Amino acid sequence: MASEEADTVTRTRLAARRSAFLKAATAAFLEKGYANATLNDIIARSGGSMQTLYSLFGGKQGLFEALITERSGTILAPIGAEDLLDRPPDEVLVALGIRYLEMVTTPDALGVYRLVVAEGVFMKELAERFWEMGPGRTRALLAGYFKQQKHRGTLRVQDPEQAAHQFWGMLMGNFQMPCLLGLREPPGPEEIEAFVRSAVACFLDGCRAKRPSSKKEVI
Repeated sequence: MASEEADTVTRTRLAARRSAFLKAATAAFLEKGYANATLNDIIARSGGSMQTLYSLFGGKQGLFEALITERSGTILAPIGAEDLLDRPPDEVLVALGIRYLEMVTTPDALGVYRLVVAEGVFMKELAERFWEMGPGRTRALLAGYFKQQKHRGTLRVQDPEQAAHQFWGMLMGNFQMPCLLGLREPPGPEEIEAFVRSAVACFLDGCRAKRPSSKKEVI
């Protein structure tokens, strides 16, 4: 019993330390850039030890990957449930769209995006990992959902992967670029929800399966 309690305490402490490292890494990356930020910078901001950092993440790249993975996991939560197939597309897409825009328009998320764009030109691996762990992952999961719904006859989409890209494009176009350029403040909850519901309605009008007409044709 005492051993189980000790294990629980250890896991809790490691979880807290992990969170502190990720928070410190985000701040250091945004302030100095990925290439110039050092593990010593991150430890100075978060406390802890180099040994614990390496044990949890394996190094700076592992920290960056964990940061992106954590953000992606939060975004994907609405469509990660076991009953996914039993939820209608309008419900799933609205929940996912709202969560997505809430996450990618935060100051930290915009900063990370600017960081990857600026340094990815010189560090292709960084850009590739960002795409794989972030945007690419969200698109792949949504494409899988579209494919399943196509097989069930709920949606008519010729190319589920392309449809996923098109849906994300509808969401991002109105907010991300103006926010990245500092031309506007990030949208609030009401603006996000209204825009997502409108975008989902437009998207589904183009790919919702047509219902057979109940009226007989008059010849």
